[in-house]
Amino acid sequence: MAGIVDVAAAAGVTVGTVSRVLNGDPAVRVRPETRERIHAAARAVNYTPNRAARALRRARLGTLALAVHDVSNPVYAAVIAGAQQAASRHGYVLMLADVPELARDAASFSRVVNSGIVDGLLLLPAGIEADRRVAAEAAGIVPTVIVNDSADALGSVTLDNEAAARMATEHLIGLGHRDIGLLELDGETERGFARTRGWEVAMRTAGLPVNVAWVRRGGHTAEAGRQAMGTVLDRADRPTAVMAASVLAAVGAVAAARDRGLDVPADLSVIGFHDVFFAQYLQPGLTVVELPLQALGHRSVELLLALLDHGEPEHVVITEPPPRIVVRGTTTRYRPPAR
Repeated sequence: MAGIVDVAAAAGVTVGTVSRVLNGDPAVRVRPETRERIHAAARAVNYTPNRAARALRRARLGTLALAVHDVSNPVYAAVIAGAQQAASRHGYVLMLADVPELARDAASFSRVVNSGIVDGLLLLPAGIEADRRVAAEAAGIVPTVIVNDSADALGSVTLDNEAAARMATEHLIGLGHRDIGLLELDGETERGFARTRGWEVAMRTAGLPVNVAWVRRGGHTAEAGRQAMGTVLDRADRPTAVMAASVLAAVGAVAAARDRGLDVPADLSVIGFHDVFFAQYLQPGLTVVELPLQALGHRSVELLLALLDHGEPEHVVITEPPPRIVVRGTTTRYRPPAR
């Protein structure tokens, strides 16, 4: 069955424009020839709007969906908790959905997004093609907000990722480290780019070398971080410290050092992103930069509800409370090797 994305592609316009034209939005401003091109494209691809779903959405069912990639990720768990609290406070139920399944299975997508059972969608992307497909299709059907990332035509709420990465790197610099590596996030996400920028800005501002040989994709899992950090530590010119752009990659970095008989933090200082519950219980405890994850979930729901009330898409960056360093046992002052 043809979807609204197919209509947009055929007409050469955005999904949002197609949705507003086909739904008869009186506020949409398009040229008459563009309007006709959209209707012609809809006929050509045999697109049929789900009018029952549209009627249900106007009636407000009181349900929001939050689509993530891995509900077991402790970072996502904190965001979900904040979103759940905000949704409940406004009288809404929050349901969880799996992004890869929505992208892979048309029936799942239809059941969650196109059936009219949800009033709006929150999408926490991982920077893969599935995110783009789900966001593009869903945005033409229900109000959609991107969580901790951005999209030009959609509302979004992000953390101050660049400032946090800069702060984490400056913590290592303040301990006397000059040779500092980076485990980047996987995928093409703005939050990943922002964290890389923060590391690079801190290094260049301090007049320190940016060694690309010490930059690896550390991903979102401990095993990915372990593998990536291992390739760096196997070099003759290894760094004395590393900033991991995810907390699980930081856990993997510590494991990679131990695999090679290195002491953390004496031989390698490690700092990660997000103060998840288990960070304090590791041995040694994990030094992290803390960001307001529950506030991210809460603010995302608030923005989605504003969109439901016919608001315009906004791009919000949460700067309060600001990032802060939680110092534990995986970072220490640089000590030159004994000669």
